[in-house]
Amino acid sequence: MRPDAAHADVVVAVGSRAVSSMVLMRLRRLPGAAADVARAAAVLGDGASLPTVAALAGLPEAETAIGLASLARCEIVKDEQPMAFVHPLVRDAVYRDLPAAERALRHERAAQLLRTAGASDEQVAAHLLLAPTRGDPATVEVLRRAARTAAERGASDSAVTLLRRALDELPAGKLRCAVLTQLGMTESLIDGAASTEHLLQAYALTEQPRARATIAVAIARTEVFASPPGVASAFAREAARTLPPELGDHRQALLAIERTGGYMHGLEREVWGRTEPPAPDGTGPGAQMLAATLSFEATIDGVDRARAIALARFALDGDRLWKVDNGLFWVVAANVRMLSDDDLGDFWARARTEAHARGSLFMVMSVSLWEGYWHWRRGELDQALECLTAALDQDRMWGGSGIGEPYTRSFQIGCHLDRGDVATARRVADAALRGPALGEGGRLLRHAIARLLAVEGRPAEALALLDDIPMPVPVRNPVWNPWLTTAAISLDRLGRTDEAVALMQEEVDRLRRWGAPTYLGTALCRLGELRGPDGLDEVREAVEVLTPTYAAVELARARCMLGLRPQVADDEAVDLLRAALETALDRGALGLQRRARKGLALRGRPDESGRDAQRCPTTTERRIVELAATGLGVRDVAQRLFLTPGTVQAVLESASADGWSGNGLKLSSSAPVDPRSPVTGRTP
Repeated sequence: MRPDAAHADVVVAVGSRAVSSMVLMRLRRLPGAAADVARAAAVLGDGASLPTVAALAGLPEAETAIGLASLARCEIVKDEQPMAFVHPLVRDAVYRDLPAAERALRHERAAQLLRTAGASDEQVAAHLLLAPTRGDPATVEVLRRAARTAAERGASDSAVTLLRRALDELPAGKLRCAVLTQLGMTESLIDGAASTEHLLQAYALTEQPRARATIAVAIARTEVFASPPGVASAFAREAARTLPPELGDHRQALLAIERTGGYMHGLEREVWGRTEPPAPDGTGPGAQMLAATLSFEATIDGVDRARAIALARFALDGDRLWKVDNGLFWVVAANVRMLSDDDLGDFWARARTEAHARGSLFMVMSVSLWEGYWHWRRGELDQALECLTAALDQDRMWGGSGIGEPYTRSFQIGCHLDRGDVATARRVADAALRGPALGEGGRLLRHAIARLLAVEGRPAEALALLDDIPMPVPVRNPVWNPWLTTAAISLDRLGRTDEAVALMQEEVDRLRRWGAPTYLGTALCRLGELRGPDGLDEVREAVEVLTPTYAAVELARARCMLGLRPQVADDEAVDLLRAALETALDRGALGLQRRARKGLALRGRPDESGRDAQRCPTTTERRIVELAATGLGVRDVAQRLFLTPGTVQAVLESASADGWSGNGLKLSSSAPVDPRSPVTGRTP
């Protein structure tokens, strides 16, 4: 904790004690029943009506009104209806003066009064959370209904709090199984480890085949991210074995999880892919999950791009998978379409909206990670790094096995290398080496570090690392296995250029067969670079292939390389170099800027614009500042955007220092959070 933050906490604590002493002193001086009215009001909270306060205090309404007037005169409550305290600290002082056991009984009585008065389930549940546990099924039903309401409006953390209290109410019985299922399904949005624990308990208690199968799919899917390697595949395989014949769609879902989980966890193919999978059958979610799985398997094989795209499009049809899958198969299908250069349109914006509407931390994390990859492929480096940084925060908040972290780190390294910022890429790599490196993400991370080593001038180490990367399943498609490119760069730096050219030619041949232009254009550019003066045709083709695509930085790199060729006439070269420089300035590609400017100077047309790359605020940074400007505190903004308070604070400090936060921006400290409220929102 920073010294200023620690000082602020001390000030708040001291201030709270001072307020408490002052309030209690005033209460003791008040005549009549004012103190009883204050305690009843403190239990009920702001917004309580006069009749409800009177009923809880056990006083006539007229006497309660006199008590409230006395409290208003001494500035404990406001002189208004419905009743409200002048400040949360004042309410807290009165509330904490009640003994704990008495508070619990008063909350129980408050719940009864509110239920009789027709209050909402959430209002009643707020008090049941703090009432004594009595094993009452009626209490459980109120808590479950309130949890459903909270989940529907995206407050998944509040729903989990309510359901955990409902579970405490029921030590045994059939209703406990229903609560375990509802709780586990809701927890899968925000807490992976707890979700699998509760769903496994529900699975053991459930006898109805369809309900049991639905729980099994949820368990296996969550275990992909929350359990050690191999657990998800083994569970899915065993659960599928026990399914009755009529549950074919569930069987397809479990088969998809077994195969995808096994691949992601880096298991040998014999463990999860011993038999040839059937084609998707029907249009249910299980069929869509299997289609996503098969589309990815076609992608890594690298031959039939049209089939991969068709399967991935079917998997994403109607965005139906979002309703049953927090972030596995629809991410796989979207990734296939990115690797195939199949336009996703506004997919990621829609997915982010859905994730926030559902209150799913896991879905938000999935969007952040793969939208970051999408921005990187488009050359939108600032946006990419913003998304990837958020994904790391969200992965830790969700508390899984860390399987997503190596993916994130590998993409971050790639972004920094595209910037030309080798030092920052090294810092990311060093941090990654201290973290998890599981399965497929670990393979990609090792490839990213090998590329970094080659760029750092350590090609022998890069080749050694490439040789040590495990690959239990052959990945023939270079779009998902950059081995050939990194090895070629390393060999060239060792003076073994002929070998390097041969490897890059093989990569170009494979990518022509696959047919995705952004990847082919990038490989052609590298092949032309390695071939030196003889590579002019490859670089020209790279520019032609990349021009109609969204890969802005790769196109700028190809244009720059073509503009630097002495065989190219001055006018054409200058146009190419200026276009490359413009993109490099817009996208923050510092190394590319230097090369383009050097090329212009060599042509006698130095850049005289005086423009330097200026990092523009990203979408999330602007949203943070906008929310802070409305008066929300750091923790409130973090809750809204599924970020950590530290990330939000860093953005606000940077915005103020850089002068783009706007005039009059006031950063509010969070209002004290009422510990008795069941719907306080997330506190990351």
